[in-house]
Amino acid sequence: MTEPTLRIAITGGIGSGKSFVCQLLRQRGIEVYDCDAAAKRLMRQSEPLRRQLTQLIGPDTYRDGQLNKAAVAAFMMQSEECTQAVNRLVHPAVFEDFLGSGLQWVESAILFESGLFRYVDRAVCVTAPQEVRIQRVMERDGISREKTLEWMNKQMSQQEVLRRCDFEIRNDGSEDLNLQVERLLDEIRKIIQNNNITTKKKMQLTILSIAGKPGLYKLISRGKANLIVEALDATHKRMPAFATDRVTSLADIAMYTDAEDVPLMTILAALRDKEEGKPVSINYKKASSKELRDYFADGVLPSFDQDRVHDSDIRKLFQWYDILIKNDITNFEEQLSPTEGDNVDDRMKEEE
Repeated sequence: MTEPTLRIAITGGIGSGKSFVCQLLRQRGIEVYDCDAAAKRLMRQSEPLRRQLTQLIGPDTYRDGQLNKAAVAAFMMQSEECTQAVNRLVHPAVFEDFLGSGLQWVESAILFESGLFRYVDRAVCVTAPQEVRIQRVMERDGISREKTLEWMNKQMSQQEVLRRCDFEIRNDGSEDLNLQVERLLDEIRKIIQNNNITTKKKMQLTILSIAGKPGLYKLISRGKANLIVEALDATHKRMPAFATDRVTSLADIAMYTDAEDVPLMTILAALRDKEEGKPVSINYKKASSKELRDYFADGVLPSFDQDRVHDSDIRKLFQWYDILIKNDITNFEEQLSPTEGDNVDDRMKEEE
């Protein structure tokens, strides 16, 4: 079982000093994912994103293979809708890149506006008095006070960001930043330790099915409003699953028989024994209904309900079995058995 990880976001308004706090974390050997730098990199290098941006903005988006910043800026300045259209392409690409990076810490100036908050477990707000922030931005960027205020007013207010966050680091000179960072890291370590203890008590390997998505997924960790899952295929792609998704643990699935329902793990174990731990020998994708049912009744689930168990159910079962075997998940009786807290919806609620 993969130990749970905690994803922590550092956020704050312009001039608050969040990037400096991230530098202090890096000095302690903690790598921080930079959303702003990642967005620029992905716009330059990600082929799927390049195609999407070109389709949205037009053929001048890239010239000689290089991002045409002027064309992108001109498009975004046309209207707020144009800006949001670009963001709707770039933000998901950044989220996916972050989840695939394996990093726990992330820096984002627009944590809540972008939706990134859904993918993290804790958020830290770096704050500073408004006048201090204004002076910092004016000196750093060489712009006027009016322009600085214009930028600040486009962001969520510091008070609202702080309200939504779990921790605060005050960058106003009243307290040493290094001490505040050390206290923060102590709190994060305590949370991770408690999560590890809870996980060892309550969570075993959990395999999930998500409606509308092919294959199976392994539960990796839980966020405040979502689960992080990993595809059981060659990509091992990680992605979020939300409460609105129809997520089902294989431990909660059973099949109809002429008597009592039989848990899926028991059926998978019978199929494993029939095939001696090898993939399904029948070509279930092309087999006829009679061939499927005869095979299924012969040593797998002889008493299955012929009316309520459909051919598609049997094919899906065989597909899941092959996926699990390929991923060396064969001890179905233990690995897929229900555990305390195994209900996916309950897990989401525990973290709210």
